[in-house]
Amino acid sequence: MTATAPPTKLTDKQRRFCEEYLVDFNATAAYGRAGYSGSVQAMAVSAHQLLRNPKIQAYLAEVRRVTSEAAKVTLERTIEEIAAVAFANITQVLSFTDGGVTLNDSTTLPLEVTAAIESITVNESITEGGRTVRKQVKLHNKMTALGFLANYFGINDDFNTARATLKRYGLALIEDPENPTGWSVRPYES
Repeated sequence: MTATAPPTKLTDKQRRFCEEYLVDFNATAAYGRAGYSGSVQAMAVSAHQLLRNPKIQAYLAEVRRVTSEAAKVTLERTIEEIAAVAFANITQVLSFTDGGVTLNDSTTLPLEVTAAIESITVNESITEGGRTVRKQVKLHNKMTALGFLANYFGINDDFNTARATLKRYGLALIEDPENPTGWSVRPYES
């Protein structure tokens, strides 16, 4: 990363700390790997102080930006990938009837469907009764992906949780510019 590092005035150890921190986001471990020493507790405190340093924050932000640009990673692309997992439907990958399960041809699957596949396992066994082929398709965790999207869109924040609670009791929180708080509670109309 040093080749793409921005010209922020940091010591060599501080720069190394930043590079190590971006490996696993463990500040204490990064502090030690960067060549600093001390007790684990002292290193944890010092690492936290380093992370709060505005120059360190600026350097980390710039390295992330440069790395993201080089890898063509954008917020939009990340959300698209999470959404592909969150909204994947197993019937896009396979079909099932009383007669069994059939995998769909992977060459016909759109990229957003294949992005949702975590693994495919094929096990073959030969018994006296013949050859048995067992196929297993596992999609990435849908609930985790939905949780990421819920957090991104603020669905789980305190405000929306309060609105949902009011709705359960038949009340709605409505924007009201005439109210000093900017909001009014009224009976919910569906």
